[in-house]
Amino acid sequence: MKPLNTIFIVDDDPIHQQITEIMLNRLNVACHVAKYSDAQEVLDHFKANLHNESALPDIILLDLNMPIMDGWEFLEAFTHIRPLLNKLVKIYVLTSSIDEKDKERVDVYDYVNGYLTKPLTNEIILQIGQ
Repeated sequence: MKPLNTIFIVDDDPIHQQITEIMLNRLNVACHVAKYSDAQEVLDHFKANLHNESALPDIILLDLNMPIMDGWEFLEAFTHIRPLLNKLVKIYVLTSSIDEKDKERVDVYDYVNGYLTKPLTNEIILQIGQ
């Protein structure tokens, strides 16, 4: 499998960030992994790099429950940024929530590629890396 260019992990839990990064690297799924604890930082990165395709990720692994800006607020804001991008960015919600209402709410965002529950497994990582 050819590794993707960049994966952004957006999660306020540093332990989960580290474990996910180790798994991605071990399975050779990404050339570069960037970790963010605040979803607003990711939005700012997108706004600053709208026309710089190489600075944008191929995949975002997005936690829903975060302080400051949560995953829902990120998705709402990304809805407006997405049409301005020159690159297709896949978003996977990665959460500890098993609430069916959250799954249904994520379905509203047609550009979200999947709803994944923590912890990630090797099989799931290999699927999203394809």
